[in-house]
Amino acid sequence: MKRMSQQDEIIKYLNKNGGQITSKTTNSMGISSRVLRNMYAHGQLERLAPGVYIDPLEFGDDIAALQYRLSKGVFFKDTALFLYGMIDRTPSTYEMNFPLPYAYSTKTNAPIKIYRQKKELYEIGITTTKTPGRHPVKVYNIERTLCDILRARDRSDAETIKQAMNSYVHRKGKNLHKLMEYARIFKVEEEIRTYMEVLL
Repeated sequence: MKRMSQQDEIIKYLNKNGGQITSKTTNSMGISSRVLRNMYAHGQLERLAPGVYIDPLEFGDDIAALQYRLSKGVFFKDTALFLYGMIDRTPSTYEMNFPLPYAYSTKTNAPIKIYRQKKELYEIGITTTKTPGRHPVKVYNIERTLCDILRARDRSDAETIKQAMNSYVHRKGKNLHKLMEYARIFKVEEEIRTYMEVLL
C-alpha cells in the first residue's frame, strides 16, 4: 500500500479538525514545516497568523479567523449577542474590544469595528464561547454585554436591545446580581432596572 504523502497527511488532518493546522502540530506529526509553507505558496492554504494555517474552503469561519489574527480582541456588543444566539441576524460588522494602548494591525479585509478601553474595564467579564463553526473565541459574558449595548457611545439600536433583554429574562443561567453589579460599573443601572422590572 502506497504510503500517504506528507501533503495528504496535512489534508487529512485539516478535514478532521475544522480546516485548521499549526506548524507545532505538523512538527509533532513529524512533518517539515516546509511542506506547510509550500502549500501556502501554492494557494492550497491560507495563513491566519504566524504558524497557523487554514484550508480556505473548509474553514469558512470569519469570526474565528479574526480571533486568530487579533488575539487580544474580545467580541463585543451585537457580535457577542449573535454568538450567544440572542439576536437573529448576523452582524454586518464584527465588533471587538481591545485594551488601551493596544496597537493593532488593520491589515484585514474583514468588516470590523475596533473599540479600545482602559485595561481595568476591558478585563471585566471576559469568557469564551463557540462560533457557529464550533471554534472557541473570546467574548464578554451575557451580563456585561447587556450593559455594553446600552452605553451612550455607539449604543445598539432599540430593536436589538429589546430582543436581547427579552432573550435574557428567559435564559436558564441568568445572574441578576452580576447584571446589577456590572450595570453600576458601566453606569446603566437605571435602564437595566427598568427593563428587568418590566420583563420579569
